Amino acid sequence: MNNNHCIDAATQLWTRCTDLGLRSWLLDSTGALMRRPQDPSNPSEDDQLPPLAREAVRRKAAGADMQPIFVDGVALIPCVVGDRVLISCAAGTNDAPLDGLRTVILGMRDDLQSREESRVLLKDFSGKLIQSYEETYTLFRVMRLLASSAAPLQQINTVCRSVQQTLPFRWVSVCFRDDPRVVEDLRGAMSSAGAAPTPADEFERLVRTMTAETEADGWTRVLAPADHALAVIAGAELVCDPITYDGSVIGLIVAGNKTGTDREIGSPEMQFIDALADFLGTFHENIARLTEQRAMSMETLQALVAAIDAKDRYTCGHSDRVAFLAKAIAAEMGMCAEVVERIGIAGLVHDIGKIGVPESILCKPGKLTDDEFAAIKRHPEIGYGIIKAIRLLEDTLPGVLHHHERWDGRGYPHGLRGENIPQMARIIGLADTFDAMSSSRSYRPALPRPLVLAEIERCSGIQFDPAIVDAFSRVNLAGYDALLNQHATGEQPALRAAA
Repeated sequence: MNNNHCIDAATQLWTRCTDLGLRSWLLDSTGALMRRPQDPSNPSEDDQLPPLAREAVRRKAAGADMQPIFVDGVALIPCVVGDRVLISCAAGTNDAPLDGLRTVILGMRDDLQSREESRVLLKDFSGKLIQSYEETYTLFRVMRLLASSAAPLQQINTVCRSVQQTLPFRWVSVCFRDDPRVVEDLRGAMSSAGAAPTPADEFERLVRTMTAETEADGWTRVLAPADHALAVIAGAELVCDPITYDGSVIGLIVAGNKTGTDREIGSPEMQFIDALADFLGTFHENIARLTEQRAMSMETLQALVAAIDAKDRYTCGHSDRVAFLAKAIAAEMGMCAEVVERIGIAGLVHDIGKIGVPESILCKPGKLTDDEFAAIKRHPEIGYGIIKAIRLLEDTLPGVLHHHERWDGRGYPHGLRGENIPQMARIIGLADTFDAMSSSRSYRPALPRPLVLAEIERCSGIQFDPAIVDAFSRVNLAGYDALLNQHATGEQPALRAAA
């Protein structure tokens, strides 16, 4: 029990003795009289007490069991409570009643100390229980955060903040190596939460150096200032743990400057950091696997798009150019990067249904018959049927199915009107029409750019959403023209959208 708790017990005993009608004094470790908390102006001084008090304190310091002190027929009963001495005054001699009174005082002292120790233990246990609950809850919260659809670095930033707010550390940092084994979104990234040591540039340099030099041996290490330069600038112990992927270190978790009464890093903090490192390793593995799956899906899409291009040399590169324009329009409309990317994917696969249309119709140089045009008009639904089986592309289905709908409701396949047409489809529809007019086809050469732009403007509010026409008017077409030239010369540019 610490000194503050002993003072509490001594003050309570002082009050109890007073309630029993005993005149009492409480002395500190120097023998000085203490004042009552409820009446600090009255120290209950007595001229005969100071020398007796000094004797009592001297005996206490020598470790002797203090017996009553008699002065002029008055008994002074000393009672030690921590580094305090309570002296109670009682008339009488060294007989049984006095011994009984001393026993009562010592019994009250022992009872109060026991209760105070129990209270302290209960408070400490409750604090540890609450901390344990908060740590467990935070680990579950971290699991949920890492399963969200947010960008990987954004998820790591959120995890750092959550952990720093739960653990008794002033700062927490997660750093990933600049290494090909680390997924691109996290490669070389570093995230910190809390009040990290200064100077900031030196702190970041040391964390990155430690991350680069850490070997994979499954440890959770505590570093004292004598062990590492990072602990020196922190001026306190650090706890660190490697993040691994496929048996190799890809990153490091570091936390330091523990707060609270106990500044030494213990087993609970080490176990938490170790569990967090495991979670982050699994998180990275999931991202890596998903990246591989997306790459495979995009390779499949590239093959399908190439198959469509092979059916009609006049439309070679059309899907790639529509994807480029659709992304540019979406960006001009202020959409977030993730939505822009998905619209680009939809633009890439918008004509995939043409794989089910005979080449004789696709490549026919003259006017189509009604039956042939009906076959062409089925390609959005054919594409929808192909894409709906690919789970990673589910969100592109509206663009595939409805890119030939018109603002005035005269489009196909469902005759949707205005804002009932999915926005993704409205964007792709304009990009599709612009590229169709800007490139050579089997039935006509490419139209001049001024004529194409004039036709887009004329059809605003008729075929196209006016807001999308407005956004398109601000698009820099230099990139599109470069693509058009590449395709015209037979070059095959790399895929411009990622799943």
